[in-house]
Amino acid sequence: MSAFDPAAYLSDELLERIRSRAAAVDAENRFPEEDLAELKDAGYLSILVPRERGGAGLGLAEASVLQQRLATAAPATALAINMHLVWTGVAKVFSDRGIPGLEFVQDGAAAGEVFAFGISEAGNDLVLFGSDTGAEPRPDGSYAFTGTKIFTSLAPAWTQLGLHGLDTTSPDGPQMVYAFVPRTDAVTTRDDWDTVGMRGTQSRTTELHAATAPADRVVRRVAPGPNPDPIVFG
Repeated sequence: MSAFDPAAYLSDELLERIRSRAAAVDAENRFPEEDLAELKDAGYLSILVPRERGGAGLGLAEASVLQQRLATAAPATALAINMHLVWTGVAKVFSDRGIPGLEFVQDGAAAGEVFAFGISEAGNDLVLFGSDTGAEPRPDGSYAFTGTKIFTSLAPAWTQLGLHGLDTTSPDGPQMVYAFVPRTDAVTTRDDWDTVGMRGTQSRTTELHAATAPADRVVRRVAPGPNPDPIVFG
């Protein structure tokens, strides 16, 4: 096996272009669209996706090295992209263990989809163990999510939001529901991010107004609290 070369995935030239834009991105409080476009073209969004699904097939340790390399040029860009890599990392854990259910994340990342992490909620110290967002089951197996998520990095750019909510109405409830919703009119992104040094993450507040996850994007239903399921303790 050949030695891992970070520059093969994140070239010096690309890194320098990203570095040259970082100060202006923060000063202007905007999302680094150019960085995302170039990283997408370079295949960076799929570094954790297996080769057979169109990705680079890297491991978590290699991705960590690349993220540190990216952060030397633009910390905010690295942090924003990291939230996408969280979901592709979870999908990698699933596939490595032979657990089905997140293949669409890998295929989507390879095709250029951008996945955001919609878990954080104001005042919710339970994080993955609980949620103040409501998850309403629909007859077709889909779920409608209503609530407010905070620190949603990649806010202007994501195409799929991985999130959780609490189903309190099903006979086996309460159940924590993990799913992915597309960007639709049922999702409102507030323009409320202005954190010096990290403005480029655009980690805005996200309002969910019965935002619907299709049945095939409902990944897990698990009991609230600590849970050995890989979606919680992967």
